[in-house]
Amino acid sequence: MKKDEIRKMLQDDIENFRSKAQHYDTLHLFEAAKYADNLASNIELALTTMPSDGDQKIY
Repeated sequence: MKKDEIRKMLQDDIENFRSKAQHYDTLHLFEAAKYADNLASNIELALTTMPSDGDQKIY
C-alpha cells in the first residue's frame, strides 16, 4: 500500500469520526461525541507528520 493511499484512508477516517461526533452530539451522548472528535483530531495530527509518495527519502 502506498503512502498516498494510506493518507486518503486516514482522511476518510477523520471525516467519519467527525460525522459520528456530530451524530452522537444530537443524541446527547456527549462523552462519545468528545471521544470521536478527539480521535479525529489525533489522527489529523498524526497525518501532518506522515510523508507522502512525492517526498524525498532522508538518508
